[in-house]
Amino acid sequence: MLVKSLQKGDVFAFNELFHKYSQKVYNFSIKHLENEEDTKDLIQEIFLKIWDKREKIDENKSFNGFLFTIALNSIRNYFRKKVKDRKLINRWLEETESFSDTTKLSTEFKSLEKVVNTIVEQLPPKRQTVFRLSRNEGLSNDEIASRMDIQKKTVENHLNLALKYLREKLQSHSLLVILFFILFY
Repeated sequence: MLVKSLQKGDVFAFNELFHKYSQKVYNFSIKHLENEEDTKDLIQEIFLKIWDKREKIDENKSFNGFLFTIALNSIRNYFRKKVKDRKLINRWLEETESFSDTTKLSTEFKSLEKVVNTIVEQLPPKRQTVFRLSRNEGLSNDEIASRMDIQKKTVENHLNLALKYLREKLQSHSLLVILFFILFY
């Protein structure tokens, strides 16, 4: 009933859903982010997305599932943006020092980054530009489409083909490559 009211733009229903689920989303998110300020910001972002997508919510499916799918995607996007900050990479290297030799890990990381950049350079120029705007600058598909004066669907197609190409080229590499790919691309 609340979901149906939310779909119609009922602010009361939205507030009720927020009060009902925000603590659950907070508990889920804080485990991943470990930063209260970022977690609170993320919760606001998640519920803004729910408000924006309210008309697309399928009332016959679990709202909880819908909510946590948005939360998980928001956390992934958070890390994609944060990972670009080299301080996070340095922190990650420090935290993993007890698991392996930091110098070796740092060298492997830099080597892997070069391999990925070399593969990206093999992409057609337009696809390469779309990929770099998405992954290096953190732009959304809409922002890329606007900046390059192309359709959003074209941007999505370029990204899908670029990621497929990267996966194929990196297939034979180690677990570190897979981790790198998940975290950075």
